[in-house]
Formats: sequence, C-alpha cells, structure tokens
Amino acid sequence: MKWVHRLSNGIYVIEKVLAVILCVIMLVSLSLGVVYRYVLSSPLTWAEEVSIFSLVWLTFIGGSMSLKRKEYAAITIVMDKLQGKAKIWLLGLSFFIVFVFVLYIFYLAFKWISSPTIMLQYSNAMRLPMIIPYLSVPVSFLFMIVHSLDLLLNHGLQRKGEV
Repeated sequence: MKWVHRLSNGIYVIEKVLAVILCVIMLVSLSLGVVYRYVLSSPLTWAEEVSIFSLVWLTFIGGSMSLKRKEYAAITIVMDKLQGKAKIWLLGLSFFIVFVFVLYIFYLAFKWISSPTIMLQYSNAMRLPMIIPYLSVPVSFLFMIVHSLDLLLNHGLQRKGEV
C-alpha cells in the first residue's frame, strides 16, 4: 500500500507548513496584543481570540504529526519485555486499536460538526463562524486516520529499529 504511505507523507508536509503558519500567527497576534495594550493603551479585541484559535488548530495538527512520527505517549513496559513475533504482533494490535479509536473519534467529530446549530455560532470578538475553529477536530482526525492506517499497514518495517 505505497499510496497510503505517500498520502501520509504528503499530509505530513501540509501539517508542517500549517504548524509553522499557526505559530507565526500566534506570535504576531500575541505580540500585537501586548504592544497595543501596554504601549499604545488601546487593546486589540481580536488578538486573544486569534491566538486561542491558532493554538487549538496547532494542538490537533501537532497530535496528528506526533502520530506520524511515532512520538506519542506510550507505556512500553510490556513491549520492552517482549521479543520477536510476540512484539511484532502486539505492535500491530496497538496500531489497530489506535486506528479504530481515531476512526471512531472522526465519526463523532463529523457528526458533531454536521449538526445544524454549529453554523449558527460565532466568536465573541471577531464574529468569526465557530465552524472554523471546530473544524480542527475532524480535519486533524482525518489526518490521523491516514497516518494510523499507514502505521498499521507498515508496522513490520520499523525505521527506528525498534523490532
């Protein structure tokens, strides 16, 4: 399934670009907020909201990136004790469980984002449709589906030499 791996790699590139852009947006909006509040004595009403929404997107995109890079939190006490086929089997099982979990959360997020009341909500300061920050959940979990499927399909080929 090389196409899944290529798709996962392509998504990862997009995630890296988004992460940099979101960090820059956070830096600029927070800096402007501080300068306008304390230097110009005219606080910006939108700076905090932009930073919060950027942080939300960055958090979910970062979670997807950590799944791709296999840098997620894990309890490895059992994996460290196993060898050979048992370790490979348990690793495959863990990738399958992650895939099913991510798929389920994506389903719930899609169901939530499809509800009619979501389109009626707007942010306080910018009057931005709340669908924009809310979309961070299904979009990032869609990315996680691709990454976890890639891990599941290629779990025998460990790049870091873990198995």
